[in-house]
Amino acid sequence: MERVYRQYQSQGFLILAVNSANQDSRTNALAFSDQLELSFPILFDDSGETYQKYQVHALPTSFFVNADGVIQDVIVGGPMVEALLEIRVAQLFKEIR
Repeated sequence: MERVYRQYQSQGFLILAVNSANQDSRTNALAFSDQLELSFPILFDDSGETYQKYQVHALPTSFFVNADGVIQDVIVGGPMVEALLEIRVAQLFKEIR
């Protein structure tokens, strides 16, 4: 994800990681991010409200959202192979053109 993020970031692509504080701690999440040298933002869902709103039942769950804020695809489970991520990002950019 980091490589794809860096590749497309200049074109407006954004990854927002959301950590569920009820399943992990901020300390562990930040240590994991530092260990992998992740540069995309990590948000914290301390109350679990986001997970409930988006009906997340398994981790990881990845949402692909277009430029209008509409969810285009949801992938449950992981790890996600880089080729699949590349395809999904390319599809989002095709919508813009």
